[in-house]
Amino acid sequence: MSPLNLHDTTFEERHLAFLDQCLNNCIQTIPQPFDLTESNTAKFFQQYRAGLSTRCMLKNHVHKFQAKPKKEALPSRSPLLPSAWLTEIDTFAREALHITLFPHQKQLCLSPARITILIAGRGAGKSVAGQVKALHQAVSQPQHTVLVVSSGQRMSSDFGTKLLDLIRESPLREWTESISQEQVLFKNLSVIKFLPANPDTIRGYHPRIYSQDSGMTVILDEACFMEQGDEVRKAVEYALITTSPEKGKLYIVSSPSTVGSWVYQYVQKSQHKESGIAVIHCASHANPTIPKEELERLKQTKNELEYRAEVLAEWTDSAYGLFSGILESNIQPIDPASFGEAMVAMGVDLALSFSPAHDRNAIAILARMDTEWDEPLFTLLDLKILEQASDHEIRATIKDLQKTYPIATAAIEQYQGKALAEFCQTQGIETTLVAPTSGLQQTIFHELHRLLKQGRLRLASHLPELFFQEMKAFEYRREPNGLISFGHPASAKCHDDTVYATVWALYAATLFHPPKRQPAIPPLIRFIDP
Repeated sequence: MSPLNLHDTTFEERHLAFLDQCLNNCIQTIPQPFDLTESNTAKFFQQYRAGLSTRCMLKNHVHKFQAKPKKEALPSRSPLLPSAWLTEIDTFAREALHITLFPHQKQLCLSPARITILIAGRGAGKSVAGQVKALHQAVSQPQHTVLVVSSGQRMSSDFGTKLLDLIRESPLREWTESISQEQVLFKNLSVIKFLPANPDTIRGYHPRIYSQDSGMTVILDEACFMEQGDEVRKAVEYALITTSPEKGKLYIVSSPSTVGSWVYQYVQKSQHKESGIAVIHCASHANPTIPKEELERLKQTKNELEYRAEVLAEWTDSAYGLFSGILESNIQPIDPASFGEAMVAMGVDLALSFSPAHDRNAIAILARMDTEWDEPLFTLLDLKILEQASDHEIRATIKDLQKTYPIATAAIEQYQGKALAEFCQTQGIETTLVAPTSGLQQTIFHELHRLLKQGRLRLASHLPELFFQEMKAFEYRREPNGLISFGHPASAKCHDDTVYATVWALYAATLFHPPKRQPAIPPLIRFIDP
């Protein structure tokens, strides 16, 4: 196929010649002498004038483009790029982008499979491998289309920003035609587009067909965490349908979520030789630049499910007992009278119904003891459970608790909690309403787990048995799309009201009311007389 000439006016010139011939024939057919007052003759001249106007516009159009020099559709390859960069991706990464590929990254970039999946722990360099592959595909293959699809708009922007930084800091900046936050167009007519994980956005994309050599590469970044992951997969497969296996490639890079993920199903299909799917699997320590001390710190601070999924890159089940195995060592006899100097916080979880089979009202009292040089120590002092309680009973319970504990601050879940929050303010308690968003729940439950695991949160042995039952049954769940949720299993007889009351008390004592920093003590300097 010959190159496409965007300024070829041959068709317009033929149309102009045909139009001139038609106008000339019309003039010759006018009866002589003619009478413009006659209706048919008047209509004839009106049509003739319209033909002349069309001819004038067409003539100007042809003259406009004939005056401009014709451009080549496919410019020659830039001499700035050595041939080794175009044929050897590891050399391209090292010399052009100043990136030394780790073995698992190189394995992704060199994979000949139609579909290649890289499942790796956090910090292993998954996105970097995707960025290198995207740039090399665009530079080494003229007229190539690269679609980078990320799990959300922010992730898409982050991937694109880092890729643009790679271009600007390398010789590739001289080989680009245009750069924006949405796409990069290269002088060889290849393009890289950055898209969020919206199947409606992806649907309809196909290779830019200039010749039979055109192709498409699709990179799905953090694919396990796409809310519409399976729909995105279908849209991508339709986008690649017009390309051959050599010219159309799909690369999936992600940390694992659960065995219910669509990516996990793809991984299972790879066991069949005819699937055309290659799988690369590695933990965070596949990146040798991550210190061992950092991996050990993550092991100590994260819960087991989180550590297995995000660091070891293991596929996990959908649920895990968040506090199982770390409660017993923190249960101690506690004397509430011994906490006179502590800051006392209250957490309230209100029932949404009057059915104890659905949920209950729970009020937790937690003390925070600030230390001079170390983190604060916490103690769960008391917990009241009220079933089918009226507003008057809940307020009376809080007044009774104030007689025993100097409650300074409180956090109340915002659902039906506004009136109670206003009441607590009148009682001299600094109170905030809490919206249990997914991000906040991850933060506060992670902190509760860390404090229990490190022995920094003591649990009074006289607390209700229902509290310990709910803590043991409480689950940390990773949904098939990678999102995280917390709560009790559907089959459990207990619920999670006391657990939420406890984390809201912890929220009031930490995030809402952070500990005061100890003032820095300047060193004592003594001057010795000479």
